[in-house]
Amino acid sequence: MMVDAVVDPTLAASMVLAGAGLSLLASAALYYLLKSKSIRVTGPYLSGEGEDVVGEISPGVGSLYYGFMRRFARSLYRLLTERIHTGSLHGWFMFISSWLGFLVLLTILVLVLMLMGW
Repeated sequence: MMVDAVVDPTLAASMVLAGAGLSLLASAALYYLLKSKSIRVTGPYLSGEGEDVVGEISPGVGSLYYGFMRRFARSLYRLLTERIHTGSLHGWFMFISSWLGFLVLLTILVLVLMLMGW
């Protein structure tokens, strides 16, 4: 004889959400316990060439893009070179995930405004 159990959908959804939250919490705790405390900083990537091939590591003043960045967008250039482009994979991931979060929030806002008929 087989017995079928019926679970309230609200209770089932709450149980699944609680299980997902606990697994996320356990994964985050495990990640922070096991992650390395040292930060690895590497040199600039030179396309596989030796340093003698490339004269200067930073681009020259004649480059239009970097000339614009240094002259007109000095604060943005400083932010890019000092905070974002650190050589650390963890820093890159935090930058990309923050932009992704911003884009997701913007998308949700646009979808809500479209559903409201704006």
